[in-house]
Amino acid sequence: MPKQILTGALDEQCEFLYNLAQEKMEQGNYTGAVHVLKEIVKHRPDFRDTASLLAEAKARKSEQTFLLLMAAVGAIVAIAVGSVVGVPNDLVFLVILVAGALAGYGAGNFIQSFRRRRAAP
Repeated sequence: MPKQILTGALDEQCEFLYNLAQEKMEQGNYTGAVHVLKEIVKHRPDFRDTASLLAEAKARKSEQTFLLLMAAVGAIVAIAVGSVVGVPNDLVFLVILVAGALAGYGAGNFIQSFRRRRAAP
């Protein structure tokens, strides 16, 4: 999507960007939401609850990144185990890779739930 030049008063631009950031967060696009919210904070740091929404978007982006890394680590470990065991078939390796990614993702969710419980007052 090409960059869009915003017109109108600063408050109107911030309102448009704020709504866009909320839409991106609803879609799970936390990277995009962080980018949009940073633009609002840069020009109007006191606009609505932008600062707290930015903090939430950054936290959720971090959680997503952690889950992706855990899935990758799980896949790598599964492939390493498959190599050591001597799996003779690429299709079996693919199944092992998917199972490892799912296991890593599940472990990441477990770790995050544990962190949330410890952080809760």
